[in-house]
Amino acid sequence: MYSLFIDTHDKKVIIILYKDGKIINKTVEESKNKHSEITMPILDKTLRDSGVEPNELGEIIVVNGPGSFTGERIAVTIAKTLAFTLNIPIKAIDSLSILALNVESDLKIVAIEDRNGAFVGVFDKENSVLEDFKYLNKTDYLEYKNNNKVQTEADIAIDYEKVYEFTKNLVNLNPHEVKPLYIKGISALNDR
Repeated sequence: MYSLFIDTHDKKVIIILYKDGKIINKTVEESKNKHSEITMPILDKTLRDSGVEPNELGEIIVVNGPGSFTGERIAVTIAKTLAFTLNIPIKAIDSLSILALNVESDLKIVAIEDRNGAFVGVFDKENSVLEDFKYLNKTDYLEYKNNNKVQTEADIAIDYEKVYEFTKNLVNLNPHEVKPLYIKGISALNDR
């Protein structure tokens, strides 16, 4: 079975094609805030280069955030559209869980940093979430980081086959139920 993984939560667009859980094609490209322009062409090229037609896909796995507001929406929209039109299962995994899966520790504190602060997740050694995800502004995050052993995306090498194994235990969702995971409020609404 072919599985398609889509991740646009951060500065990179990551498209991975798996066959029976093994990576057969992986494309990672810096976006430079052009997620909406480059994601579909990258996805199309990944499938074409692999000789796989969209109707051969057996499932979609999408990273639904937290991360870039626009990036989250792009990945989720593309994944939902493909899953719905192809009538195949879709699974959603959050970006903080992906980081935690790749950390070996009894207590895992992981963060996705942006210019204004960071999204933070706390997990146990079995990768269960111990606290609600939160967004800390830069000042609060630096204080939090000084008091806790925080690992960031820059510190963690992601094993995407391990991520795939984890997603096998996730439930298939109705495409209409997949939503971006917004942790911090929308800036325009916060300014009211």
